[in-house]
Amino acid sequence: MDAVVALHGYVLGFLVIGVWAVVMFWSGALALTRYDETPMFWRFVSLAQVSLVLQLVVGLVLMGWWLLGDGQPPGANSGGGWFNGTFHLLYGVVFPLLVLLAGHGFSRRGRYGPHAVFAVVGLVNFGLTARAWMVGAGTGG
Repeated sequence: MDAVVALHGYVLGFLVIGVWAVVMFWSGALALTRYDETPMFWRFVSLAQVSLVLQLVVGLVLMGWWLLGDGQPPGANSGGGWFNGTFHLLYGVVFPLLVLLAGHGFSRRGRYGPHAVFAVVGLVNFGLTARAWMVGAGTGG
């Protein structure tokens, strides 16, 4: 289980944070240069979305193991307990998915350029996933 915790916390955790930072900067550059055809960028956005879902799946597996075991996630006795676990879940998955849904909606309506929209989506999801990592790692609770 320690390997899965490390995968969730460090490998996938840093990957998810990093891909949203790349989305933010790349889409910001595309918005400023007014590129229209950017299939490679949209593939990367898909990768960012898939990494978020993969992180969710690994997190749910860990949650299941903890619930079947002693019923407490690591760090539950360090002061934050279920309160930090709830915020970890909200910052790491719920809010980023809501931001993605809103971003896709704004992008489809055409009022704002899709690259500008995803620059904001990347910024917000970068901040949310970084905060989720901080809460989950016990460094920002």
